Amino acid sequence: MNERYDPEEIKRSMDGIMECQLEWEATPETAQNMLQLVPSLYAVSKKDALTLYENIGQLGKYMTQMGQMMAAMQRRLDDLEARQAQVTICHGDVRRIQALIRYRADEICRKYDLQDAASPRIFRAAIKKDVLKRYQVKDLHDIPETAIPAVDKMINGWVNIRLAMERRAGT
Repeated sequence: MNERYDPEEIKRSMDGIMECQLEWEATPETAQNMLQLVPSLYAVSKKDALTLYENIGQLGKYMTQMGQMMAAMQRRLDDLEARQAQVTICHGDVRRIQALIRYRADEICRKYDLQDAASPRIFRAAIKKDVLKRYQVKDLHDIPETAIPAVDKMINGWVNIRLAMERRAGT
């Protein structure tokens, strides 16, 4: 609809309705004011409804696009995480882990008062075996780079009391 309504006309019609509400008199003048207001309200509400409908349609398109973008970002993130899991640790990290294993094995030997020369070697082998088993790899170089903090924590907290007691009884 290309009909334009004068704001003053709408205001006069609204004033007429307000008078009608306040006075509650059904006069020919108030009825005429109400009849004039109905088409203008219909035109305004129809225009607003069409605008709202268009806006909702645009919003739906934007939400669809956002969903597609989020799905693409999730796929990229999954790919990145998969690639990161494939990146293995460097030789310097392997040496640091080996030193940490040696230190933990010596610490356990001191804690359980194991003085024989074979005990540290046996504990080192047991710790290394548990680390390799945990990450299902054959060599320390194959451990994922993202697992380094967890490996450190595992080694620092590693203890096998049964093995320590067996070593103590065998000494």
